[in-house]
Amino acid sequence: MFADVQEASMRSARLWTFSISVAMIAMMPGSGQTQTLGEATSEAPAPLERWELSFGTRIGAPIGRLQVGESFNGSSTPGTRLSLGTLGIHVSETIEAGAAYHFTPDDALRVSALYTFLRGDSTPGQSVVYNGLEFKPGPLDANADFWRVDLAYERVLARSTADELVGSLGLAYVFFNPTLTSPGQKSGENSEDFYLQELPIPIAGVRWSHVLGDHWLLRLGVSGGGLPRVDSLRKEGGTVYLQQSHADADAGLVYRWRGGAELEIGYHFTYFFQHEKSHEDNNLFELIDNGVRARFSVRF
Repeated sequence: MFADVQEASMRSARLWTFSISVAMIAMMPGSGQTQTLGEATSEAPAPLERWELSFGTRIGAPIGRLQVGESFNGSSTPGTRLSLGTLGIHVSETIEAGAAYHFTPDDALRVSALYTFLRGDSTPGQSVVYNGLEFKPGPLDANADFWRVDLAYERVLARSTADELVGSLGLAYVFFNPTLTSPGQKSGENSEDFYLQELPIPIAGVRWSHVLGDHWLLRLGVSGGGLPRVDSLRKEGGTVYLQQSHADADAGLVYRWRGGAELEIGYHFTYFFQHEKSHEDNNLFELIDNGVRARFSVRF
């Protein structure tokens, strides 16, 4: 009988040992499994911050040219080729804002908009012909402001603990309606609606970020695109052909807070070229702008 009791005790001990082992195995987190809520570890993936908002400003020293020609009754007035300096435009100011939705850790859709102020006053010593109108020597005000909207798909191309490379592909649209005004001249205002012949412009870019320390990053970016001479699908004295180019480059230092916010300060380069040509019109604008940029963004 003692042997039976001993055997029963051994069976019971083995059963308890087996039960405890199964329970311990069940409670232990397996490889790649999610921890119990509230038991976050360093291996648990961080929640995806899907939304990103950004606001920025730039100030630059622009150079460039503007020319608007017009033909009337077979008579052509090519228009005076005006440099931005001649128009008194020596400083550019830009405000920008954007929003992005990160639908995966590697993919995002971004929309951004900017408004650039290009304004100046001058007193030319000779007549200026603009869009078929002659401005006599004297005070002349110029407004070459434009705004631009971009829609782009972004994809992380490479990522490591210290580096991230993001590529983008999208479209840009520019609204440009430069105006010259002579305060002392009757009917002394004229503008050219470049925007009527505008088309969406394909834009591609890459952005590289490199971690310098706990909070600091180096960020470089370049983007650009354009259209060769194409039919703008508009008629004004015949078919209007459009040629347009864009290029932008950034180099900046970024300070990142742990809450998902960051501040970027650095250099920005802008190139913008637009040429419209028909039997009646021959309009050209070129902008080269070097400046400093500050941008604040937050993800949540």
